This record gives sequence, structure tokens and C-alpha cells, in this order.
Amino acid sequence: MNRRAAIVAMSVLLAGCTPRGPAGPEVTPPPNAAGLVPLPCHATHLKPASPVYCLLRRNYVTPQARDVIVKAADAMAMRFPRLAVVYMDASGPDGHRPFKPHLSHGDGREIDLALFYDDRGGRVLARPPTLSGYGAYEPLTSGESRACIGQKGPSEPDAPANRSWRLDEARTKTLVSIITADPRVRRVFLEPHLKQRFGLATNEKIHFQGCWAGRHDDHLHVDVR
Repeated sequence: MNRRAAIVAMSVLLAGCTPRGPAGPEVTPPPNAAGLVPLPCHATHLKPASPVYCLLRRNYVTPQARDVIVKAADAMAMRFPRLAVVYMDASGPDGHRPFKPHLSHGDGREIDLALFYDDRGGRVLARPPTLSGYGAYEPLTSGESRACIGQKGPSEPDAPANRSWRLDEARTKTLVSIITADPRVRRVFLEPHLKQRFGLATNEKIHFQGCWAGRHDDHLHVDVR
């Protein structure tokens, strides 16, 4: 079972029995012994894809990383009212790296953010179309190619052509641009075909994660200094 399938399985088991908290601002606790703080679990503009990420304490980051993501979410909400930035895995509270099943994460500097999607009628979806937030892999369009031959495989197939959602390219590009404009952000992992599609070929902070790692056309991997 790959890492995203494992997260989906956890979500199916736990999401339905996890209570929801009230919406609104959350007070940031002081850093723990590892120097980490949790991302908000019930904020208006920044939410986990599933309650599992908070329940299993997979939402820990450095104070600087938290500020980067919170401010990016607020900036997105200014442009697109009522829109929430959705996060998935960050790190555990102990700060150990790597944070399984990832090849990295763990030190609080790295956070996975969901892309934005619309339904077939063009209406913005409030959250990713998959339960975990991972796995809505974006198919190639005309003229695009994959960076790695054989990267697409049985464990990470493209989303089907008859899917009920479509990638919201404009809002996703805006989020990428906001994140990478922050000088505290070191890099963002995104598949080359989406970097090209978004017209961000000259953005030096957007990197390809390499052929040995999972696909990044279903989420952004944000690395904060």
C-alpha cells in the first residue's frame, strides 16, 4: 500500500467519528519541546483535509512555517472570499525526520497543501475531491509530457476522464505565486507539467521532486526556511 492509500484508509476509519470544532480564529500555543506548534484545526481560511491530520497530530510545524501558511491562507481569502486553503501532512510533534511514510517532513518546515478544484459546472469545491486530500492526480493536456518515463504507474494513476471535478488552475496558480513570493519559503515541489501550464517556468522556487518520490500534481509540498 503506498503512502496516499494508507492515509486514505486512515481517513475512512477515523474521519466519520471525529467531532468538528467551532469555526473561527484559534490561539497559537507556545512551541513544544521540539520547537513546533500545530496548524489550526478549525480556522476559517485554513483547514485540514480530514480531521485525521489533527487527531493523529500530523499537523505540527515551526512557528515560522505556521505564519507563512496562515498568511498565505488569509491572502487567498482576500482574493477569493470564503475560500479555505487545505493542508494535509506536515510533521509530528516530536520533530523526528523523516516523517513516515514521507521521504522528508518531520522537522516542521515542510507542509503539504491541497490544490483547488471545481465541479463540472465550474463551481469551486470547498475541499479536495479525495477524502485524504491526496490522489487527485492531474492528467496531461495537449503538448505536456511527464518528467519521468514510467512515473505514472498502477499505484499512482491519473484521475479518470469521467471524474466529477477539474483542477482550478487560476486559484491554484495564485496560491503557488503567493507561497513562493514569501522570502521565508525555500522551495515548492510541483510537477513540471503544471509549472509549465501555470506559466511559472521562470519561478526558481518551484522544483521537481525527482523520479524517486511520489507525484506532486495532486498537492504542493512547501518547504520553509
